[in-house]
Amino acid sequence: MKKACCLLLALALLCAALPAFASENAELGKPFQDFTVTTIDGEEFTLSEALKTHEAVYVNLFATWCQPCKMEFPFMQQVYQEYSDRVAVIVISIEAKDTPDKLRAYREENGLTLPMAPAGSDWMAMYTEAYSIPVSMMIDRFGKLALREAGAVTDADSFRRMFDAFLGEDYTVTRTYQSIPTPALSIAFPSDEALSEALNAEGGAIAFTSDPARQDYPFEPAEQGGAAPCNLNVSQSIASCQASIDAKAGDVLAFDLRYDLLIGLNFLNVELDGAVIKRFIGASEGRAWAFALPEGTHEVRFVYDQWQSQETGAPVLSRVRLLSGQEAEDALAALPVYPTFGKTDMTVSGGVNGYFEYMGQPALMGCVMNGDTAEIELTVTDEFDPETVMFLDTTNEDNVLLLSSLLTEDGAAYRYRMTLNAESAPYAAIVMEALQPRVSLQMLVMRDESGIEQVIRDYAQRGYDLTWVPAQAQ
Repeated sequence: MKKACCLLLALALLCAALPAFASENAELGKPFQDFTVTTIDGEEFTLSEALKTHEAVYVNLFATWCQPCKMEFPFMQQVYQEYSDRVAVIVISIEAKDTPDKLRAYREENGLTLPMAPAGSDWMAMYTEAYSIPVSMMIDRFGKLALREAGAVTDADSFRRMFDAFLGEDYTVTRTYQSIPTPALSIAFPSDEALSEALNAEGGAIAFTSDPARQDYPFEPAEQGGAAPCNLNVSQSIASCQASIDAKAGDVLAFDLRYDLLIGLNFLNVELDGAVIKRFIGASEGRAWAFALPEGTHEVRFVYDQWQSQETGAPVLSRVRLLSGQEAEDALAALPVYPTFGKTDMTVSGGVNGYFEYMGQPALMGCVMNGDTAEIELTVTDEFDPETVMFLDTTNEDNVLLLSSLLTEDGAAYRYRMTLNAESAPYAAIVMEALQPRVSLQMLVMRDESGIEQVIRDYAQRGYDLTWVPAQAQ
């Protein structure tokens, strides 16, 4: 299995501002919770109302002190003037010190007419994660989050491609993007017939196509059978194939898959009607998967999302088949079953649990070990797929594990044993992170009292005055 040293995971506690115990985001392809903000012009902007008169809504998160945010505003302003009758735009500051007066002065100083608003309490309560700003989000006509892009957008054409992706009469089902759609590719695409022949099981007749806009790389027939994405050597790229399927009650779509992907960086997503229903990461030498299809016509899309190029290990999709009756029931019954719990959490036995307090509030979970080893028990709710939840112990940060690999022999729990001894650092971080839904649980595990002192010194150097608050001995 390919391993990735994910800095987001390994350094989350040591390089970032103090995080909350957990954070969740609106998911791509899922309904975006309705919100209302009051603009600096004194008008109320409500998402649901804006969608009644526009084909899509663009939300931008920024702060007046953010220089990358300032860089993208001239291009955003230009395209806002071109698309304002079709795309509703709202620019929201998530900086508490950005008052309406300060925002009005900022808008005037930069020659903008964009609708701006401070983040109201309702908005901030819904989205408590500390965003890396600027952030662009598109909510489509169906009220679903369809695109999220972090970082400054510094050309007008990128804004136009972002807006155009959700406009027009042919936008009939939610389509999700992890980043701004790229210009049409000038490469050869396989014929629909060749693609369908490669992907279908023997005797199958599902009609597959590549991205009709030619913005995603295609899947191509593979020498060993099936089809594989052809973007393996292109970082930050997407490959896809899709099919429209007429399903009867009780039908199940099944397929075979093999893959060896960089954990935390590259994914194969299965989308049903625009929503991600399954994500494959890590590695498998070969497995079958299946999911039930409600009665009716559905758009099924396989999307390979690659953030970092890799030389080998491309996902190979094959034997896609529509099953019914006993075959359908057997395919679903063969899927792995994982335990879920009432909450998503990490607990450590063999030590004293507690937390570091910052400005009177809990900021970082922690545990002081009794001895050289500690056992961590991890729990997740049924919102999460244990095959895609990542776990990292920074004493072994080259090895990002999947939660499913920590399943105990009796299949009842997820456990991990870590060691901190005299040769180790005085403390380490453990992180459990999932991308869908978005959550990150982080804890500092300290070998003894010296570890507490070292944490306090390290964070003091970053301007944070921490206090250790012990809980009860475990």
